[in-house]
Amino acid sequence: MNKKISWILVVAAILALGVAGYLYFFRQAKEGTVTTARTVSEGVPEINTNAVGKVPEVNPLDRANPFKYTNPLR
Repeated sequence: MNKKISWILVVAAILALGVAGYLYFFRQAKEGTVTTARTVSEGVPEINTNAVGKVPEVNPLDRANPFKYTNPLR
């Protein structure tokens, strides 16, 4: 009976240490990841990616065509 209880205590201690180590490791990994992401994102310049913004009219047919018309699809 005494031997059985000691084995149960050993297994419980190993499980408790394993759970504590697991939680500690992933908490540290999460904090490190967030800090690294913030550090990297500070160095990235913001780029305006609006493709519909001021687009110049460069169609040569608009300049060369004497018959001007309004495109109904625009």
